[in-house]
Amino acid sequence: MENLPLPHNYIHDEKFLNALAGAYRLQEAIINATDLAIISTNPEGVITSFNQAAEKLLGFASEEMIGKQTPVLFHDPDEIVLRAKKLSEELNENIMPGFEVFATKARMRKTTDYQEWTYINKNGNRFPVLLSISCLRDDKDVLIGYAGIATDITEQKKIEAKIRSSEMHLQALLNSIDDIVFEVNRHGIFTNLWTRRDDLLLMERRENYIGLTLTEVLPESLALLYQETIATVFKTKTSQYIEYALPSSERWSAAKISFIDHEQVIILVRDITHQKQTEFLLRESEKKFRLVAENMPGAIYLCRNDENYPMVYLNEKVKDITGFAAEDFIAEKVSFINLYHPDDVHYIFKTINESLADQKSFELEYRIIHRSGEVRWIKEVGAGIFEDQKLVMIEGVITDITIQKKAEIELQKVAEENYRLFNNAVNLSAIATFDGYFKKVNPAWTHLLGWSEEELKSTPFSEFIHPDDLASTEHAVKYITTGNNLSTFENRYRCKDGSYRWLLWGSGSDSKNKFIYASAIDITERKKSEEELLLSKQNLETIALHLQEQNRQLDEFAHIISHNLRSPVGNIKALINFVNEKSTIDDYKIIFDKIKNVASNLGETMNELMETLKVKNDREIEKTEIRFKDILDKIIQSLEGELIQCTADITYDFNHAPRIYYPKTYLESILQNLLSNAVKYRATNRHLRLHISSAIVNEKTELRVSDNGLGIDLERFGEKLFGLHKTFHDNKEARGVGLFLTKTQVEAMGGSITVESEVDKGTTFTITF
Repeated sequence: MENLPLPHNYIHDEKFLNALAGAYRLQEAIINATDLAIISTNPEGVITSFNQAAEKLLGFASEEMIGKQTPVLFHDPDEIVLRAKKLSEELNENIMPGFEVFATKARMRKTTDYQEWTYINKNGNRFPVLLSISCLRDDKDVLIGYAGIATDITEQKKIEAKIRSSEMHLQALLNSIDDIVFEVNRHGIFTNLWTRRDDLLLMERRENYIGLTLTEVLPESLALLYQETIATVFKTKTSQYIEYALPSSERWSAAKISFIDHEQVIILVRDITHQKQTEFLLRESEKKFRLVAENMPGAIYLCRNDENYPMVYLNEKVKDITGFAAEDFIAEKVSFINLYHPDDVHYIFKTINESLADQKSFELEYRIIHRSGEVRWIKEVGAGIFEDQKLVMIEGVITDITIQKKAEIELQKVAEENYRLFNNAVNLSAIATFDGYFKKVNPAWTHLLGWSEEELKSTPFSEFIHPDDLASTEHAVKYITTGNNLSTFENRYRCKDGSYRWLLWGSGSDSKNKFIYASAIDITERKKSEEELLLSKQNLETIALHLQEQNRQLDEFAHIISHNLRSPVGNIKALINFVNEKSTIDDYKIIFDKIKNVASNLGETMNELMETLKVKNDREIEKTEIRFKDILDKIIQSLEGELIQCTADITYDFNHAPRIYYPKTYLESILQNLLSNAVKYRATNRHLRLHISSAIVNEKTELRVSDNGLGIDLERFGEKLFGLHKTFHDNKEARGVGLFLTKTQVEAMGGSITVESEVDKGTTFTITF
């Protein structure tokens, strides 16, 4: 028996290997034909495969990504946060910004989820993609990962890279077969045993098998299977094949039982655990492949290299492209050759045949006739499959690019129209680069300035500009290159004969491509006329300005007198009202003293106003060093009656900036206006609180006056707040002059005034000197 020749393979193994090889050939053929980026992950989002198209698309090597990164790395983080927020609202659960934003919908709904995302490649370049996410599940519907397919839609979904799956690398199948050979008699007794691998035996020592029965060695269910199969072999004298899982083990075995004679059979047992595992992986691979094929935007095909190129495989996307179903092509009811546009047939065959002859991939665009009769534009990318240098099949991907082609045709029409408009324009038209050179000029330039197109384009345009206009032109160019449009800009350009022409420009920029688009008209004659008019008007304007200034100062003086006298007079009235028939002599004395203070301040104010009037013709108001506290004390005295009447609480803080060099008249008027307004527009339901402070902010003196009065609705009245005769509260004493005068005085001295206010909360005026 030891010399009995044993077969080295089974017909079942050959069929399995052939089927497996065929399935993987089909898969490899299809994946090699695509240029879509395919990335798969485990359930936690860690990348498990990263094909060459993904590497090309993103710039990362698969070694950098697989097992180390998640797709979050190359997604726009702002989009991830926004998507997480939307998903949280949509699904009514908290989705954290991270890998879950890609996988949640696909996992929960068990369907492919499509979303547009912004990818950021390794170089930092950003581009949009259409990403489809699908769940990967085993035969028990357990989630084992995710598959993502990204299509770069920047270039109208061009498919240029071939898919190479880094996920599915199958192990070498059964390079050698290690068999156990048993000899068993009719009664089920082991009579002999051969093996090179004792580790595959159920019992530790091979000698223990001899003389024992099947039921003594094998588990009951397995012994029964062997007994029934051996009985069939003795009955039919033909070989039988069985497969079984070993009890309490993940191992699988296959047995071929062959007839020797009427008393004995020979059993060849092989460990097929790897084969079973491979079958499982194959089933999973087929599921994934079908998933990829069904979600690709184009039609994937595999055809034989015969006369009519009959299809071996074609997915259903072909119906969207041609109008015919995949089975029509596979059954050879229709062929792509019959759909080629007559004008493109020669080009198609020539391109494909030349590429296949050199064993290179091919890529071409052509037209087909859709089933509806419509002409469609097609892009095809493919390659040949060779065996022993012989072409046996062709694989590839076909996509519909009709919309893209129509857009290209329309774009070409627009380009031609723009060319005609550009070259036939009477105005000077130009395209310049951000670095200061003309890229393109129309013929009008040569007609007006005398320079040839080459001279204009080869020289920085700054060299043609008048020296006096260089600074303003550089400023204008800088303004345009930051993304702004400039509609009216003038400068002078030098002609070839040395003279200059005035040009009026309108310009805009393309920041992405760093181009300036400009158009100009010749305004030389207009500028000459303007110069003559300016000369004739100069004397009149000088006189008018002088009279205007005089009128302004007189008007301002009149307003100051009117407004600054009103508060003291009102204060006197308020003080007098404190006196009645019940008042004592002491009360009269107190009131009289306060009226004397008001009268004294009023006299001082009148003297200062008169001094101001005396120097108004010098256009300079005298400035002196003033203490804020002194001015505040004077204003409080002039308003004392009204302040007592409304029980005002006044605080101040001048420690950070106690003094200022400023016209005393103006500062008194400013504080008088702001404090009298605070009294006038106080809230009736609470005591008036005033706080006056000074500080140094950004090297400038700043004065702040805050109250808790009625406040101002700035949304309604903000633009009118400082207008002349503008009032915003129902107060019969309001004249709308105080704030106008205050703003005029502050700005006349080069300062500014701002306001913060909230209705029924109060107002803060900030004066920057």
